[in-house]
Amino acid sequence: MKIKMYLTLVLSFFLMTNSVFSESRYVTERMRITLRAGPDISYKVRGLVSSGESVEMLERREKWTRVETSDGKDGWVMSRFLTTDIPKKDLLERLEKDYQRLKNISKTNNKENDSLKKENRDIKRELSKKVLELKALKEKYDKLNEGCKKYTELKKNHDKVSNQINHQQSELAKLKEEKAVLESNQLFWGFGLALGVLAVGFMIGKSSQRKRTTRLI
Repeated sequence: MKIKMYLTLVLSFFLMTNSVFSESRYVTERMRITLRAGPDISYKVRGLVSSGESVEMLERREKWTRVETSDGKDGWVMSRFLTTDIPKKDLLERLEKDYQRLKNISKTNNKENDSLKKENRDIKRELSKKVLELKALKEKYDKLNEGCKKYTELKKNHDKVSNQINHQQSELAKLKEEKAVLESNQLFWGFGLALGVLAVGFMIGKSSQRKRTTRLI
C-alpha cells in the first residue's frame, strides 16, 4: 500500500514537473533581477535577467523559481518578479518596432504602387497610341478595300465593254467583207452590162449597114 502511494506521489510530481517545463515566464517591469545558484539570496549570483526577457521555467517553489535564460544560463529567481504577461514597456517597444516595420513596408508598398501606377499610365498611353494606329490602319484598309471594289467593278465594266467592242469589230469585219464582195459583184455586173450595151450597139450598127448596102444595090 505504501509503495502504491509512493509511486502515485512520484508520478504526480513528475507530471507537475513536466507541466512546469512547458511554461514560459517574463521578467516584470523591474529593470533587472538577480539569477542565483540556489533558492535564496545567500546563494551566489550567476547573472542578471533584464526586464521583458523570456525565461523557461524548470522548477517552481513558493518564493523561488528555477529558470533557464535565452542564452542558456541556469539559476533561481524570485517568483514574484515573473509574470505570464509581456511587460508594458517591452510590449510598447515591440509595438513600436512592429509599427516601424509596417511603416517601412507601407513605404515600400507605396513606392511599388507609384511604380505600378507609372507603368499603368505608360501602358495606357501606349495602348491609346496602338488604338489610334489600329484605327488609322483600319481606315486605310477600308479605303483600300473600297478601291479594290471600285477596281473590280471597273474591270468588270471594262471587260464588258471590251467584249462589246470585240463583237462590234467582228461584225464590222464581216460587213467590210460583205461590202467588198458586193462592190466586186457590182463592178462585174457593171462591166458585163457595158459589154452587153457595146455588143448590142455593134449589132445594131452592123444591121443598119447591111440595110444601106441592100438599098444601094
